[in-house]
Amino acid sequence: MHIETLILGGYENNCYVVRKKPDISDCIIIDTGLDAEPLVKFLQQNKLAPVALILTHGHADHIAGVAAVKQIFPSMKICIHKADSAMLGDSQSNLSAFAGLPLSAPEADVIFAREEKICYANLEFEIIHTPGHTPGGICLYNAAEAVLFSGDTLFAGSIGRTNLPGYNIEKCHQRLIDNIKRKLLILPGQTKVFTGHGPETTIAAEKQTNPYLA
Repeated sequence: MHIETLILGGYENNCYVVRKKPDISDCIIIDTGLDAEPLVKFLQQNKLAPVALILTHGHADHIAGVAAVKQIFPSMKICIHKADSAMLGDSQSNLSAFAGLPLSAPEADVIFAREEKICYANLEFEIIHTPGHTPGGICLYNAAEAVLFSGDTLFAGSIGRTNLPGYNIEKCHQRLIDNIKRKLLILPGQTKVFTGHGPETTIAAEKQTNPYLA
């Protein structure tokens, strides 16, 4: 698996371009930032063909670039979990309205309704549903490569925010913690975790040092 990281937009989102091997053009994109222009330029300059854009959740800083990328690559499949799918077109629930810049993204082509295995661009992932930061937050796990894309569920030394407008803070926080412990911390310790913001980490490191998971 060949993983390239682009840090996009004012919230410094990690956008991942993933290929089976570095010498092939088919790829998947995991999340976008507020500004998709560098991503589009990167894809075009490297002659890459995005097969799918997989969104780990529906917050504005992860979906703002969807329309721009879809316009350039119309055959690309937009994928998101069912519980977050309405956020693509709803500036209140995707939180862009609260920032004073309401936005919407195109509807999803593929809606994940359960934890399942998916395959795009010859890359296989297991969808792990980890609600808490959003109702439809997901992580993507590849056991063969020991790689996890955690979105805003798990960070290096931290976890996703739950003190957001319209959230039951205590309930969502506990739900997120429970999902991380039950579904992510059981993965092999050497699993590399590619996060939605900030540096990568490992499952072992988070089990040992993350203050939210003690």
